[in-house]
Amino acid sequence: MNRDQQGAKASYVLLTLVFLLWCFGPSVVRRFTREAFTEFQAPALELAGKGRDLVRYWELRSRSSEELAEAGRDLGRINAGLELKLLEMKNLAEENARLRTLLSYGPDPEYRTVVARVVARDSAGWWQRITIRKGRTDGVRPFSPVVFGTRVVGRVAQVHLTTSEVDLITSPGFRCTAHLEGDEQRRVVLLSGTATGSRGTALVTNVPTDYSPPAGPVGDEAKVLTTGIGGVFPAGLLLGYISGHPRTTPKGDFKEADIAPARDLHSLQEVAVLVPVYPTPGEQLTESRVDDFR
Repeated sequence: MNRDQQGAKASYVLLTLVFLLWCFGPSVVRRFTREAFTEFQAPALELAGKGRDLVRYWELRSRSSEELAEAGRDLGRINAGLELKLLEMKNLAEENARLRTLLSYGPDPEYRTVVARVVARDSAGWWQRITIRKGRTDGVRPFSPVVFGTRVVGRVAQVHLTTSEVDLITSPGFRCTAHLEGDEQRRVVLLSGTATGSRGTALVTNVPTDYSPPAGPVGDEAKVLTTGIGGVFPAGLLLGYISGHPRTTPKGDFKEADIAPARDLHSLQEVAVLVPVYPTPGEQLTESRVDDFR
C-alpha cells in the first residue's frame, strides 16, 4: 500500500471516528463542538458584512454633487413628515398613559432595542434562519423578539458571543399567539411557520368557524397581530396578512388560513432585537428548574 492510499485510509478512519463521536457522544460534546464551530466562523461572517457596508459606502461616495443635493432635498421633506408623525405619536402616547391611569392598567413590559445587521441567510434551508451581527456581548438573549419597525421578523433562536441566529416567522420552529383583524371578540389563534425549501409562508390555525375577514379594498388583506400573551412579543405588532380566504379544517371545528409575512424576509439588511429589561416568565421558569436541579 503506497503512501497516498495510507493517507486516504487514515482520513476515512478519522472521519468515521468523528462521526461516531458526534452521534453517540455526550450532548455536552456536541454542544461544545457546535459552539466552537460557530465562534470559528463568526469573524468571517462579520468581515463579510463589514465588507458589504464598505462597498455601499464607496458607492455612495461616487455619486455626483447634483444627485447628493437632490437626495438631501428628498431627505429634508421626509424628515419634516417624520417630525409631524413623531409629534402625533407623542400626543397618542400621552393620551394612552392618561387612559391607562384612569383604567388602572399596569405598565407594558419594557424592552431595550438592539439594532443589528444581517450577515448571513439560510432561507433556502429547512429552518428559515438569518444570522445577525450582535450576540451575548451586546446583551442579546434567547427568545427575544426580532422586528423591523412594527413588523415581526422572527425570534432569537441561539445566541453566541458576537452573533445570533434568528428563526424567521416562516420557520417550522416558530410559534406565536395572535389576534385577527375584524374579530371583535379578539379570540386567540395560533400562528406557526410552514416554510419548505425557499417558500416563505406561515399558517394560522384555531380560527373560529364564524370568522370572516373584514370587507375592504381589493388587495387589502386582514392583518394578523400579536396578542402579548406569554410575555415574549409585545401586543399589537404586525405578524402578516391573511392570504386568501380561511378554509375549514377536515374535522370542521375550526378554520385555518395562509399568512403572508408583513416584511419581505429575503431583502432584510438590518433588524432590531427587543431585549426584555426584566427576565421573561420563560427565563424565570428555566432558572428555577436549574436551581432545583442543583
